[in-house]
Amino acid sequence: MPQKLLLWKQTNTNMKILPILLFLSTTLSAQNFAGKYTGTYEGDPVVLTLTSTGGNTYSGDMNDGSNNYKISVTAQGKTLKGTCTETTQNIALDMSGTLEGAKLAVRLNFTGVNLDFDVFKEEKSAAAKPQSAAPKDNKQRDPALVGRWTRQENYNSGYGQSGSMSSESSLVFLADGRVADGGSRTVVGGSDFGGSTSAEASGVVEGLIWYTDKQNLYLQVTENGKTETEMLGRYYIENNNMLVTGQDGTKVLFYRG
Repeated sequence: MPQKLLLWKQTNTNMKILPILLFLSTTLSAQNFAGKYTGTYEGDPVVLTLTSTGGNTYSGDMNDGSNNYKISVTAQGKTLKGTCTETTQNIALDMSGTLEGAKLAVRLNFTGVNLDFDVFKEEKSAAAKPQSAAPKDNKQRDPALVGRWTRQENYNSGYGQSGSMSSESSLVFLADGRVADGGSRTVVGGSDFGGSTSAEASGVVEGLIWYTDKQNLYLQVTENGKTETEMLGRYYIENNNMLVTGQDGTKVLFYRG
């Protein structure tokens, strides 16, 4: 169960509450990993299905568009470990993963080489809103943008009680044009206080798509039958960094991951 903890500060004999609320999302028992997950790896769609085999063990299948894999893993808390075996060549890879909300961060290891990607758990409830379908349009989408991009901001104050704050938020551009929330985190600190708050990734954002045109990045949102489009700016990618320059000249730097 998520726990909300207040950070307290002792000043002489008085107890004061700092204006910082820490959201520490902890799970006391093993998570339920069973379900269907979808995502991408290097622009190709990935579909992962896990089924409970009793206790904290799971078996499943994964397809990356070219290969099929059989999975056997054991869960402990938010993490799982086991093997992922390619069915044609019978090549076994070590598999590990961490579940945060709807996002399962997967790592496959083969002879010391790591393959990392994220997949997102689909809601199974019949009452839940259906996932937004991949857009059926002729818009261009630069494959170089596919993946998770994070924006980081840092603030420092030198007035009065000095302190600092660092925040980051992430978006995931899926190859089919949809956009997923990659989560966010904020850390604050000073000479005698500190704390952090975080929001887990929540999966595909309904009604939101992305596309590119002549090195310009666009977001398009449809809600209640009304569609609006915003050009974020002109983008430039180099060494896993992306610089987006808005129409007013404002520059925003993202890094991959």
